[in-house]
Amino acid sequence: MSVASSEASRPRRGRLYIIIGAVLAVLAFAAAAGLASLSLLQQNTGGTRVVVARNALGARTKIQASDLMLSSVNPAPPQAFTQISSVAGKGARVDIPAGSPVTANLIAPAGDLLSSSDVAFLPIPSGYVAVTVPTGELVGVGGYPQVGDRITMLATINTSVFSAGSAVPVVRTVFRNLVIIRVGPATAQAATAPQLTSSLTLLMTGCDAEYLFWLLNNATMKYALESFSDYAATPNQPDPSCPTLASAGGVGPNEVEKRWHFTTG
Repeated sequence: MSVASSEASRPRRGRLYIIIGAVLAVLAFAAAAGLASLSLLQQNTGGTRVVVARNALGARTKIQASDLMLSSVNPAPPQAFTQISSVAGKGARVDIPAGSPVTANLIAPAGDLLSSSDVAFLPIPSGYVAVTVPTGELVGVGGYPQVGDRITMLATINTSVFSAGSAVPVVRTVFRNLVIIRVGPATAQAATAPQLTSSLTLLMTGCDAEYLFWLLNNATMKYALESFSDYAATPNQPDPSCPTLASAGGVGPNEVEKRWHFTTG
């Protein structure tokens, strides 16, 4: 081979080496990127498989197995569950968003969704008071009303209370959507407490409390348990019709008759 041909082949071999080197560099970069992506994917999909809400769960609803699924969470929250069977059949204490882990502090046995241990004080908004009324099997819907339920109150009263005319018994619905914040005395608030208790503690304005106590003293009161689909929002702001406790100005027969028209309705 001549010197000229040998010198001509050197640039070609140099270019070949450059191309091979470039290809190897690209392959090395791709391999490094792939390893990094795999590591990131493993990090994102790692963790403990715990029970989460498949769909949004409303407060005080019974949780079905179909409402739940297992999902990897890293790190797993305290009091999480690893088996759907541990949660199915329980009740949600609060609203649980879809995709959120269902932990022990968010659920309770379905028959005891809330207890006195949930909070250290009664949840009374400004302008409201907690009042306790007597209950029993026949008065209080067989003892079924529980904390968080709403009741309607009906009063049976003799019209002689309002005037000296004809005396007839009259029934009126006097309050609706009263929120039960406790059932029975404080010592009966444990999860094992019987359903049938002697009292219900209700949330109402200071003005309505005056009317209620007048009716308790002068009428026969009974309660009706409302459907959960009819519940109004739990009060969290003062009622414009009775914004403060000082708004209560006293109640007598005239005020009660004006409000509910026992003799003219």
